[in-house]
Amino acid sequence: MSWRILCLAAVVAGLPVWAEEPFDYFDNSWSVIGLKDYARGTRITPDNRLMIGTSVGTDETEADKASVRIRFGRELTPLGRNQTKTLMEGWLPVNLLAAQDGPIRYEFTLWATPLPSVKDWRKAFDWPHEGDNFLNWVAVRVTNAGTVPCEGKLRFEQAGPYEQAQHPVPSLAVRREFSWTLEPGKPVECFVAIPWEPAEGADYTHEDAKLWLDRTVECWRGVMAAAASIRVPDDKASQALLAAHVCQLIASDHGELHGGEGFYDEFYIRDGAYQVMELEEAGLHEAARNAIKPFTEHQLKDGRFESQKNQLDANGQAQWALWQYWKTSGDRQWLERVYPQMRRAADWTMEARRRAPADSPFAGLLPPTPADGESLWDGTHHIVGYDFWNLRGLLCTADAARALGNADEAEMLLAEAAAYRAVIDKAWQRTGLTHFPPSWEKEGTHWGNTETLWPTPIFPENDARVTALMQELRERHLGGFAEGTIRWTDGKIAPAIHPYMSVYTTMASLACGEDERVVDEFYWYLLHATATQAFPEGIFFKRKFAWSNTIPHGTGASNYALLLRHMLIDEKGGELHLLTAIPDWWLEDGREISVENAPTHFGPTSFRLRGAAQGVLLTLTPPEREAPKRVVLHLPRSRPLENACGGVEVVLRENQSRRLDFPGVMAQYRTIGK
Repeated sequence: MSWRILCLAAVVAGLPVWAEEPFDYFDNSWSVIGLKDYARGTRITPDNRLMIGTSVGTDETEADKASVRIRFGRELTPLGRNQTKTLMEGWLPVNLLAAQDGPIRYEFTLWATPLPSVKDWRKAFDWPHEGDNFLNWVAVRVTNAGTVPCEGKLRFEQAGPYEQAQHPVPSLAVRREFSWTLEPGKPVECFVAIPWEPAEGADYTHEDAKLWLDRTVECWRGVMAAAASIRVPDDKASQALLAAHVCQLIASDHGELHGGEGFYDEFYIRDGAYQVMELEEAGLHEAARNAIKPFTEHQLKDGRFESQKNQLDANGQAQWALWQYWKTSGDRQWLERVYPQMRRAADWTMEARRRAPADSPFAGLLPPTPADGESLWDGTHHIVGYDFWNLRGLLCTADAARALGNADEAEMLLAEAAAYRAVIDKAWQRTGLTHFPPSWEKEGTHWGNTETLWPTPIFPENDARVTALMQELRERHLGGFAEGTIRWTDGKIAPAIHPYMSVYTTMASLACGEDERVVDEFYWYLLHATATQAFPEGIFFKRKFAWSNTIPHGTGASNYALLLRHMLIDEKGGELHLLTAIPDWWLEDGREISVENAPTHFGPTSFRLRGAAQGVLLTLTPPEREAPKRVVLHLPRSRPLENACGGVEVVLRENQSRRLDFPGVMAQYRTIGK
């Protein structure tokens, strides 16, 4: 049986109950169902078609090439954008949506499982041990809420590969219909089971949809139960964090992190460096171990790391990613294995810096080359972010050398970094600007030049050029921030904002102690998500449209998770800072912040902070692998620490001037343009 939709009318007891449809920012709201580390996932279009099959295109208009459309009701109306997708429990990769036809309500549940033919379904949920093919499920519960019998109908229509099946069965391969005379208050259920690829001879008509849904929920809960746990008094924030973890695991192809599912479906060092950091800090240790390996496999013969041809930031990003994995895991043996690669990459940087003639204004900087983030493709510009990242790479490699006892190498690398920094200072002086530009020629869009204090600082927090850049971006660049988010455009597209790139500026404010600004931008970031907690790349914000349908975006999800984690737990050199920037209301009487087994540069840590009548109560399990120089707890003056907690230094800040929360940012958003 090839490329068939297999359907069965059955009672599927215990399907979830749907609540009122929530806010969804996007007019092109995509979602995905899939399995951990499988090569493919099924994208669900904004009008709720399932894109299934190997010929699936990345553009929404190409969804008809391999899609399943669902029609419902007496007129067989297609599901559309009016039906908002949500996630079970707010984070599980089980999509829920509902539609109404008069008194008849249709409730849909969509999820993915291994093929029922696998020998070990638990192992198959964890890894594609028995192949990458999987089964898509659509379960439907139909209920008559009226007082008299009414007709109910469903139709599943297929296009593309299903019509071209080797041995098509018209009634199944082209469409499948259900119809009922529904008595009031007596629901009926049915499901369809759709393999991603042809499954010859397979018959799923006798499978138990409820059983496979329960297995799906059990397995995903098990994955998260083994990870670090972070819970804050804002359910949406906590659920979006779990959904961000799931996003990385579905986007992972046999352990290699990809930028998206069906788009950007390949490995990028630029994206992957943040994505693997997300897995590390989530405590998903095995996934992080798998995900860091591809970095070591993308080194050229000359020592430079590369995933995008001639884009030089990847060299420093790879060095930092390898360093960051060691700092979080504490795996010294692993560092010993990869240090030679880090050193070769540093050697490349040192050699490349010396290519320009000594009398060139760009002497000591990296050579000109293309850059997509800065929208400078002609290869004639010197990219500031490339220099920043390779400087960071030198510093990370020097720290690794020191940790391995290579004091002479560490000293030499630090001297090289100091000389590099001096060249950067001179290049900035020649620009005549108060801030760092995208390129030393002062052209291009802001990108890598914004990564100044994050993910590791390469300048002091009070560097006037850093603060001037933050002000330039927020207040002047292309009109300043829109919807709490940085603007980005190459001059050829409609006005756009770029949430995940905006995080680099927000993180700079976190380093500078600007808690209220950080929390405000955190909620704007959370606003720019779908109701299935999926984040985009860039947004044409005038029409609420993610460009190129880049949802769910792996880096968009990872940067949300990283932002929330570092608001709660932030390493600053040898110090561990807690609650550097959180909403004051999270500390109100009776509210609780809970962090369990969170990996840090010093080892795992746990703490629980509960709001009390006059302040807050803290219990802390500090990291034991390495003692931080200081553990600093940041609190507003109105919520002091009531109990003694040894080894914790409390720093009081001013109370925030207003309540910062998701309803508040939604209210601001709805007033824009009025």
